[in-house]
Amino acid sequence: MKTHSFALPERTIQVWFADLTRLEPRLEELRRLLTEAETARADRFATGRLRARFILRRGLLRVLLGRYTGRSPGGLAFTEGEHGKPALPGGPAFNLADSEDSVAIAVAAEGQLGMDIERLRLIPDAEPLAERFFAPAEAAALKALPPESRNEAFLLGWTRKEAVIKAVGTGLSLPLDRFAVELVPGRPARLLSVEETLRPVAGVPEDWTMEDLRGLPGTVAAVAIKSPGWRVESVTLEDALLSASA
Repeated sequence: MKTHSFALPERTIQVWFADLTRLEPRLEELRRLLTEAETARADRFATGRLRARFILRRGLLRVLLGRYTGRSPGGLAFTEGEHGKPALPGGPAFNLADSEDSVAIAVAAEGQLGMDIERLRLIPDAEPLAERFFAPAEAAALKALPPESRNEAFLLGWTRKEAVIKAVGTGLSLPLDRFAVELVPGRPARLLSVEETLRPVAGVPEDWTMEDLRGLPGTVAAVAIKSPGWRVESVTLEDALLSASA
């Protein structure tokens, strides 16, 4: 990972990773950036930990997008698509993913952009889940792997598929079993196939850029954009970036 000056090079996705536990001293500062609706949403979470996570990741998103746009973080007004995908009128494109205290935020000048992150953990029912939700080719590829590789393969497949779904922005109306990604550990992330009925929305594999990232210890992450030939950069989250007044 490398330090960053705020600019978006052409056809480049920049992905920010953050450990929310390191941002906890900034909780009140970041809370002040939220709108009344966002604060009310935070208050609806059942526990203090869940409330804090929402405030930290939403506040961080506002700070980062404020830096990219040169606008006040607290003044940014988000919109939502038909299926709830947030957007910032005038850009840039962005997508946020989280898993417990791990957060990844992908930013690009434009495009259909999706991001996912998962903590590396044991998935005891990985094979039955793959048979139920993944494309048949993916479930077969998972089953063909040595047992010690299947857990990682499942999480690689899951993050890549989620990144595609979030990029398209139609939620689970894009069925997980109707398109396939590469999930074998050690092979490059890519979209392998899309059923013909989904192509008006998801296109074909050649339409996509996809990449794996390991931006935080103990996690796997994937970013996808519906456009070929993009570069992906991981960016260091510097503490100075979190100053609400900067």
